[in-house]
Amino acid sequence: MGRLLVILILLGGLGYWAWASGDVELQDEIAAATDETGVDFESRMVSGADGVTLHVVFAGPEDGAPAILIHGFPEFWYSWRRQAAALARAGYRVAVPDLRGYNRSDKPKGEDAYTVAAYASDIVALMDAEGWDRAHIAGHDVGAAVAWGLIYGAPDRVDRAVVFNIPPPAAWGAAMADGGESTSWYRSFFKLPFLPELSLRAGGYRVLGDALRTDSRAGAFTDEDIAIYKSAWARENAMSTMLGFYRAIDLSAGGDFATPPSAADDAPRVFFIGAGGDHFVPEGGIEATKKLLGEENVEVWPNASHWVLQEEPRLTISAMIRHFGAVDTTELAAE
Repeated sequence: MGRLLVILILLGGLGYWAWASGDVELQDEIAAATDETGVDFESRMVSGADGVTLHVVFAGPEDGAPAILIHGFPEFWYSWRRQAAALARAGYRVAVPDLRGYNRSDKPKGEDAYTVAAYASDIVALMDAEGWDRAHIAGHDVGAAVAWGLIYGAPDRVDRAVVFNIPPPAAWGAAMADGGESTSWYRSFFKLPFLPELSLRAGGYRVLGDALRTDSRAGAFTDEDIAIYKSAWARENAMSTMLGFYRAIDLSAGGDFATPPSAADDAPRVFFIGAGGDHFVPEGGIEATKKLLGEENVEVWPNASHWVLQEEPRLTISAMIRHFGAVDTTELAAE
C-alpha cells in the first residue's frame, strides 16, 4: 500500500509538472504579423453561432470582395498571415477567424460544440455580421473540412472555394474504403480524456512544436513562429478545446469525412489542391477527388507536405487569386 501511494504521488507530481509547463509567455501575434507583412491587420471580436464570439482578423479595403480563410489544427489565424496580406493588397476584404476553441475565440464546453456543422455555422454568422451574402472561401486541414461543410451545406453563401490538402468527404470515404492508409493513430489518441492535452502541454508544448518542424520543409517554421504558436495553444488552455473536433467525430464510421456530399445545382466553383507529401491524408484520396470534382478542378503539388501554407506561400497566394479572380495583382509580385 505504501509503495502504491508513493507511485501515485510521483505520477501526480509528474502530471502537475506536465500541465504547469504549458503556461508559456503569451505573444502579440497581430503585431508580429503586421511587422512581417507590412499590412495593417485589424483584430475584432465578432458574433458567431449559438452565442459564441469569434476573434477575427481583417485586412484589405472594406468594399473589396469578401474572402474568408479557415485554418486547421494545431494552427490559428496567424497561419494565413502571408496569404491574407497578399489578398488584401490585391483588393480583397479578407477575414481570418480563429475557429471556436482556438487562440482568442470563445471556448464552449462539450463535444457537440465542435462538429463541422458548428464551425460552419460560425462562418455563416461571420458573413451575416459583416453583411456579406456570399464570400470566397479557403480552407486547410480542419478548415478544409469546414470549407466542405459550407460548400455542400450552405452553397448559396459560397462564391468560389479553394481547398488545400483534405479531400471532400465522399473522396475521403472512398479512399478509406479502398484500403487507403494515413498517419491516423493520433486521431484515436486525441479522443482520450485529458491525457492528450496533458502530453501536448508537457515541456512547454515541446512535442507539438517539434512536430511542426520535423513534418515540414526546413525553414517553414521559424523560432519566432513556434513561440507564437505555443502562445496560442496556451491561451485560456486552448489546447483542450482545440481537440474538440477530433472528439466530436465518430472515427469508427469516418464521422463527417464519410458523409457523401449532396448534389446541389447552385454549388460553388471549387478548386482542390493536394499535397503529394501529406501523410495525414489516406492514399488514393487525391485520385478519388479527381473522380469526384473532375481533373480540371484538382492540382497536385508533389513536393509539398501537409504544411503548404508555410512551405509554399507564393504558390498558395497565386492559386487563390487565380481561382477567386484577380482584383488587383500589382502587389502580388512582391509576395
